[in-house]
Amino acid sequence: MEEYPWEAPPFEMKDFDDMSKKEAKQFFDWYVSQIPERIKVLEKVTEGYVTLDFTKESLIDLFSWFLDFVTIRELTEEEIGSLLEEFRQYPDHVYQDEKKTLLANPVDLEQIDYAVAMDIAIYYGETIIKNYPQVKWAYFTKPKSYVYLNEPILSYEETEFPYERNPRSLMRILAHRIKDKEATEMSLYETFLMDEKDILGIFDDPED
Repeated sequence: MEEYPWEAPPFEMKDFDDMSKKEAKQFFDWYVSQIPERIKVLEKVTEGYVTLDFTKESLIDLFSWFLDFVTIRELTEEEIGSLLEEFRQYPDHVYQDEKKTLLANPVDLEQIDYAVAMDIAIYYGETIIKNYPQVKWAYFTKPKSYVYLNEPILSYEETEFPYERNPRSLMRILAHRIKDKEATEMSLYETFLMDEKDILGIFDDPED
């Protein structure tokens, strides 16, 4: 597949940290409105291999399909240099760590893989909500130090420890695990099981 039918926002897109409250709401409303169409696109691209029925078990088939779909490619010297230049904005110890990690495994996924991953993020979020309707899509505009400032996330506050999950961030983390060959077909499903416990307020006894 050379192109992926991704829908860009019909307005200027800013970094989430730079959005005003009005812009954050505009993006959130647009993002949520796109959910049905994005799942239709995901159904089409998986070509019947996966039944997207919003069961937690469907996450196993979906992620298994994704692992077969992605392409891990070697970065060019130019791309490596560009990334190293980006890392220079960080403190030296962070730069050195990032440089070491990059040079040890200079690979990346194709852009199309990241686009598909963002639709999988939407499906993951909807699977959580279908199974636990008390969870909702939400966004927070404060405090300014909030790690997911202005981003659409899953949220449920009626527990001792509020549940929050950023599916887009989750898929970026799993993409890194794929590059490091540490992801399995169970990775997304296992995250669901952890989220399930958080939503239900079930916490493992550290002494077990």
